[in-house]
Amino acid sequence: MSPEPDPEPPAEESSPPAPGPGPERRGELIRPAPVVFGDGDDAGDGGTELGAVFRTYLRDYIGDSIGRAGPSNAICPFVRGALRAGVMHYAELRVAGHTAPRAVARALVGYLAWFDRSSQRESAEHPGLVVAFPGPPGPLLPVVAAAHRAVLPAVYARGCTAALFHEDPAQPDDPRHPEPRYFTAPAPFYVLRRIIPADLQLSLRVRQMFPAYHRLHAAEARRTRLRTAEAAERWNQACREHGLTP
Repeated sequence: MSPEPDPEPPAEESSPPAPGPGPERRGELIRPAPVVFGDGDDAGDGGTELGAVFRTYLRDYIGDSIGRAGPSNAICPFVRGALRAGVMHYAELRVAGHTAPRAVARALVGYLAWFDRSSQRESAEHPGLVVAFPGPPGPLLPVVAAAHRAVLPAVYARGCTAALFHEDPAQPDDPRHPEPRYFTAPAPFYVLRRIIPADLQLSLRVRQMFPAYHRLHAAEARRTRLRTAEAAERWNQACREHGLTP
C-alpha cells in the first residue's frame, strides 16, 4: 500500500496544546496524556492491555542485553536507566485507516511540545516518549508514516529526534531517516527522545538532522568524536552542504 502524499508540516506557532490529564479527543483521534513507565513488576502500565505489553517489551527486549554481548549492546542502552529513573513515558494514539495524516501530525506535534517541556527537567538518564498505535499495522502505517515525515522538521527544531517502528516488512525503510525497524514490536510505535552527543553517526546519515546536531553538540564532536580522517571528512562535507562552520 502506498503512503498518502506528505501533508504540510504543522506550523510551530499553530501547534495544539500539550496533552492534559485524561483522554482528549481530536476528531477521530483519541489522544490521552502520557504516563510514566517504571522498571519494577508493580510499575504502571498505562491502564491498558497494550500498555502492559509495551512496558515488558521495552524493559525485557529493547532494554535487555542478554545474548547481545554486554549491557552496551542492548537495542537501546538508555531504556533501562530511563525506566528506573521514571523518565520513560508512554501513550496510545488511536488512528483509523481513513484518518487524515494532517490530524495525526497535529497530535504528534502536541506530544512533541509536551515531551520538550517535560524532558527539560534535569535527569541523569535520557528521557523518552513512546506513542503506540493500537490496531492492525496495514491500514495505519501509510497514515502514520506520512505524519511522521511531516513533523520531523519540528522535531529537529526542538533538539529532538524521532523514529517510527513497526513489524510490517512490506513497508520499506525511509531512506531519509534510516534507523532500524524492529519487526517484533507488539504494535506500530513512535519514539521521541532528545538529540545527544552519541548521535554523531546518525546525524551524518540523516541530512535533516545534522543542523540540529551541529547546533547542540558541534564543540563536543570536534573535541572527542571526530577521531578518524573519514569521520572528519564526512563532518566537513555535511557542514559545507548546510553552510555551517566545520
